[in-house]
Amino acid sequence: MPLIRSENELVDVIRGTEIRQQLRNQSLEELLPSSINTVGDRIFPDDMAILDMEALQQIVQAWRSTHAVAYGQVIPNTGAIAEGIADGSGLEPLDNQVIEIVAMSCANGGATPMEITVGVGDLVIFAGAVPPNGTLTSSEIGAIFPLTLSKGLALKFNVTSGTGSDFSAKVGYSYRLL
Repeated sequence: MPLIRSENELVDVIRGTEIRQQLRNQSLEELLPSSINTVGDRIFPDDMAILDMEALQQIVQAWRSTHAVAYGQVIPNTGAIAEGIADGSGLEPLDNQVIEIVAMSCANGGATPMEITVGVGDLVIFAGAVPPNGTLTSSEIGAIFPLTLSKGLALKFNVTSGTGSDFSAKVGYSYRLL
């Protein structure tokens, strides 16, 4: 451990390192890997840098122990169904969320045929027809399940032909650990 040479350095040690100060208001759940990269970007080679590097190592280790234990696994008891999804809407994960879509269905409540697209953002993964007063289910959509989404990858439903107000969708999903 470096020697503390001034009163200012002593105050810094008592209050915590600069890196800890920058991250002090975030829980491990809220802490993003990009935040760790931002505060740990440059550490200058001085006596206080050793404390900053040790603090950064402890923060990264704490984050790993929280998030990496079951990395990539479905979180038990998080299964849910999002209902009443309208034309132009969908399902989008938030920060630090990964959603695994396991099933979906689309309904046409009108008397005329409807053409729809299902996409991840603007990338169409399915285009097809929903019959009048009928439904389209996961088995008719095809082998796209499970479909994994993270922040920035929203599942979107769009009516391309027909009456958009007659459309509704349901999505079955679970959360996965990052």
